[in-house]
Amino acid sequence: MQNTATQSDCEQTLGTGILYVLWASLCFNLIPYQATAGNLKAEDLFRQDHLLDIQIKMAPEDFQKLRSQSDRSNSGMAFLFGGEIPTERFSQFKADVSVDGTEIKEVGIRTKGFIGSLNPDRPSLKIKFDEYWKQSPVEGLDRITLNNNVQDESLASQYLTYKLFNKAGIPAPRVSFAKVTVNDEYLGVYSHVESVRSPFLKHHFGDDSGEFYEGTIADFYPKAVDRVEAKNKRTRKDRSKANKLAQLLETQETFNLTEVEKLVNIDQFIRFWAMENLIAFWDGYSNNQNNYFAYNNPKDENRFHFMPWGADGAFVDISGPFGRMRRGEGPKAIYSQGMLNNRLYQSKGVPARYKAVMEDLLENVWNESEIMEDIARIQKLTRDHLHEKQDGLEDSTEKVTELVQVRRSDIEEELKDWPIEIGEARIPLHTVQVGKLKGSFSTDWKSERMDSVLNRGETNVQLVLEGETITMKSIGVVAQPEEQRNFGRRRRGGSGNQPREPRSTLTFQGIRESDGYLMNITFVVANEDFAKSNDEGTPFQGMLIAINPENNGSRFGGFGMMPKSLIGKLTLKEASRKQDAPVVGEFDGIVQESRGGMFGGNRNRGGRGPSRGRPTER
Repeated sequence: MQNTATQSDCEQTLGTGILYVLWASLCFNLIPYQATAGNLKAEDLFRQDHLLDIQIKMAPEDFQKLRSQSDRSNSGMAFLFGGEIPTERFSQFKADVSVDGTEIKEVGIRTKGFIGSLNPDRPSLKIKFDEYWKQSPVEGLDRITLNNNVQDESLASQYLTYKLFNKAGIPAPRVSFAKVTVNDEYLGVYSHVESVRSPFLKHHFGDDSGEFYEGTIADFYPKAVDRVEAKNKRTRKDRSKANKLAQLLETQETFNLTEVEKLVNIDQFIRFWAMENLIAFWDGYSNNQNNYFAYNNPKDENRFHFMPWGADGAFVDISGPFGRMRRGEGPKAIYSQGMLNNRLYQSKGVPARYKAVMEDLLENVWNESEIMEDIARIQKLTRDHLHEKQDGLEDSTEKVTELVQVRRSDIEEELKDWPIEIGEARIPLHTVQVGKLKGSFSTDWKSERMDSVLNRGETNVQLVLEGETITMKSIGVVAQPEEQRNFGRRRRGGSGNQPREPRSTLTFQGIRESDGYLMNITFVVANEDFAKSNDEGTPFQGMLIAINPENNGSRFGGFGMMPKSLIGKLTLKEASRKQDAPVVGEFDGIVQESRGGMFGGNRNRGGRGPSRGRPTER
């Protein structure tokens, strides 16, 4: 008998062994899971002559949940009234993604956005490669960000903004365009925007270890600096640079340019500031204390560098969040609502530095012919691939074009008589505790919303505002779905066709005995938490408003006081979303009120008359 194996037998045994080793390695995590993407690089995803084809496959029920979280009722509107945006308001779901035919398996996907950009029909999407597995399928990127362009109907604002910032030497995301399909449903043309995360910081600064912040309706001011979001673990542990800057910016008297220059690269910031003005980015840092990143660069003496974000509202000649009623108001050449730029402008020598930078940008960055070529290229690339709800391309492009054509002359005209006056700094949005409330209730669940709940159920509400105990009569309470609302103007791309399951609420109403105003108290609870809770209780957020009964029942404009936010703990002894099911429990919380921001009463951006905000030097 022959004892030696044949060549064929050896090859078969060897092949089987290799397969087994690979299988065992994957099972026991000896070899990290790698996507099949292979040779994809960041540059491949930001080609300017190519429309990416992104196909997403996920469980249909998960996509429906994702869409429900894209509703504007989940927009963090309470954030504007002193509440907090929950860090986990958007859930991650598992999906497979194909980018131009290259498959990337088992990624994390969620929606994204704030107020105006949320849309359940065409949700913005953030795809994180390593949410479930250790994988780096695209060299130089760890995620894909897809913006739905609901607020950028021209498709040009984000692209032009970031391209011009980069041209000016200020780090900004790269942008391309993508056709996006989820579960064979075509969602239209999205902007693919580079995420400003660790790979971005390493690429532009050679380091990602510094304090790193994102500002969303937030600024560096002692009472408000905690609302500037820390973006990495290091910053969550140490916010010392941000806190020190906030102290210096508190008043013009505390402002010391020499000390601020130790914390901020002033030359870089002035260039950033002037660029925001040049592109008419009303919703950025310098005009609205919004949509920016600040990175404390270890390779530049730990000084802050500012970067733009959320630029779907640029290239529009308006002056604020309600600017369509105030088009063209205020100076063209300078914004002055940010704490840093306002303090700087009133410092000796800075207006002249700003003017010199603006003139340099007009000479070397702002090129109308190049901008118009980019706009035409974007139209040609995307026009035949738009979703039926993306029907605002032509009108919006015309408005962008009009601004580009007159921007240079508008700014140069103001630079002839310099320095221009500005208003005072806008105190950033922050909250103060103005009261407390606690009590108990016994009611039932109603699947159809009730506008009036006076004298319903049993409840005891102890409410104190500004040290005064509020006495109410005819108090009632009901558990019911939240009221569905769309905040902001209704856009072509906006909608509400996709149903969203309303969250659970407890609505309390009573008549304030002192003046007859209707006191309306609403607690909002996540549906998964609306059940018999543990001893620690269930967190709630809510709102308190007082409604003037003489205002013909109109709640908007009939407030007897500024709406106040509520946060606290809810202990549910019985709870169910079934019709007429008992809902019994207790609550304990605090009442907060917003100060500053758009509630501060100072939207003065300056003009031509005398003002203490006008520098004396010429």
